[in-house]
Amino acid sequence: MIFTIVGLTLWIGVTVLVTVLADDPASGRPTLLAFAGGGAIFFEIVFGAALWQTRPRSDPELDLLVAELTIGPASGRGAGAVVAMRTVGRAYIVLGAVVTLLGFVAVVQEATGAGGVRTTITAMLVIVVLWALAIPVVMRLAKRASEEALAPLGLVQSGAVLEGERHGRDVHVRFAGSGWVTRVDGDAKVSSLQGDEVRAFAGRGSSETWLGVSVDCSEGKVVVRRSGRGGNTWLWDLWLAERLLT
Repeated sequence: MIFTIVGLTLWIGVTVLVTVLADDPASGRPTLLAFAGGGAIFFEIVFGAALWQTRPRSDPELDLLVAELTIGPASGRGAGAVVAMRTVGRAYIVLGAVVTLLGFVAVVQEATGAGGVRTTITAMLVIVVLWALAIPVVMRLAKRASEEALAPLGLVQSGAVLEGERHGRDVHVRFAGSGWVTRVDGDAKVSSLQGDEVRAFAGRGSSETWLGVSVDCSEGKVVVRRSGRGGNTWLWDLWLAERLLT
């Protein structure tokens, strides 16, 4: 959020400054070039950071955890395959980067008179239309991959929610924007766990594994809340909740 505010402020500020300092205020060329250059740098960082955050990552310990949590026929796939929507998300990021780049190219062409603006805009529209037509196929493939990965865990995915029944207990896992909320029915051994208590009870994983995790147990439910980390970290929360119930 802070980067976005600062980045947009610098982008707009530089564009305005170039306009003010231009030799010919009536010419829109310096303004358009400054706008395109600043925008290209800003979005290159934004899209690059998004791709980095959603990159496939190997985590042998998490793969081992998936094997422990498996209650049905194993799929032979690791933790990286559990949330297949990551692939769809990366495809959207790449699409956004390409379309944005073509948009800035069109701005530069308009400012310099080089190339064909109409051709560039047409290419943008074609890419967007083709992607729109491909979305049903992409989503179907992602759903199939998700089902194959989650079935051995006794879970199904519906949007940002994973739910099902494990060991006779209802399980509900929800992505809450800033983290995960994992709920498992049952009476736990403790009423709550906070901070270092979580790691101490778990007895495995690093301090980073349990960073931002808290546990509340009441009304026959164990609720594990995790903030600040995405990916497949909810698998740890599910394991912890079920450990509290054994």
